[in-house]
Amino acid sequence: MITVNCDVAGSEHGVLQKIVADFPTPNNEPKKKLGYSVGRHNEYLKYLVDNYPGIVIIILDEIDEVEIPKIVNRIIRFESKKSRQFQTVVGITNETKLIDNFPPELRSVICENSLQIPPYDAEQLSDILKLRAKQAFNPGTIGEMVIPLAAAFAAQEHGDARRAINLLRVGEIAEKAGCDMVLEEHIRKADEKIDADQTIEVVKTLPNQSKVSLFATIHILDKGTKPDLNTIYSLYMAICRELDLDILSHRRITALIDEISQLGILKQEVISKGRYGRKKIILSVASRGLVKETLLEDYRLKQLAEVNMNKNISPFRRAFE
Repeated sequence: MITVNCDVAGSEHGVLQKIVADFPTPNNEPKKKLGYSVGRHNEYLKYLVDNYPGIVIIILDEIDEVEIPKIVNRIIRFESKKSRQFQTVVGITNETKLIDNFPPELRSVICENSLQIPPYDAEQLSDILKLRAKQAFNPGTIGEMVIPLAAAFAAQEHGDARRAINLLRVGEIAEKAGCDMVLEEHIRKADEKIDADQTIEVVKTLPNQSKVSLFATIHILDKGTKPDLNTIYSLYMAICRELDLDILSHRRITALIDEISQLGILKQEVISKGRYGRKKIILSVASRGLVKETLLEDYRLKQLAEVNMNKNISPFRRAFE
């Protein structure tokens, strides 16, 4: 059995190289040096398959990350001359509709047998964490309810075992607080920290116009009001003039705010105005203070930290007073 992490291998050449490297050679002969030629790797793999007497199982983890049609089609068509067996390819992916993107000639040769693996539940995550905790912590340094709480938090987040382990890993919060034990309160703080760190990383990747829109939203929320899109757009235009940036249309800014919302950075709500229609308002921004600090670290927005928003951007004063 050969396992390839396609997210690491990446290209067709990378996948072939990993398979060839792990494939047993006839009579334990030394592996050939093939360089970077996909063709030579392909020919050598066919030679190895022909001379292998058993059944070959190749697991392609994160199969959606590689040039799927080419590499899968090639591998599954190899038949061993010794065993008269074709390769068995197991693909692992989170994309349930991945096979629909395969070309017809590949779908026709695949004997599809799908297995849906459900997320871990809280009990399973607890078992995983107990094993990890034995290796990572000294006896008596974890509170009784710490592991069940970490498992419960992770079970709410799609049953992600990595998140559960990260919650325990952020046990450094207890150390910084001078505690001899990891307690429930530390797991709750760790959960908040992980969410905040993820939000900050997303904010850093936003384009300038999205950052300005988000900054305008935060500034209005800081004033204690729930901003609607018209109010945000007014302040957005004023900030763009202050920073000498191009001003996008109201419609485009609305779309950018929707995209930010889809990233989980802010929450929106549509309220009814009766016969006057409906209005969308912003309820909150995740980790608002940290997000604002991150935005002001951007070299284009940094000068806003020194701008008196209430005086210097006067044409739209009503938007944020």
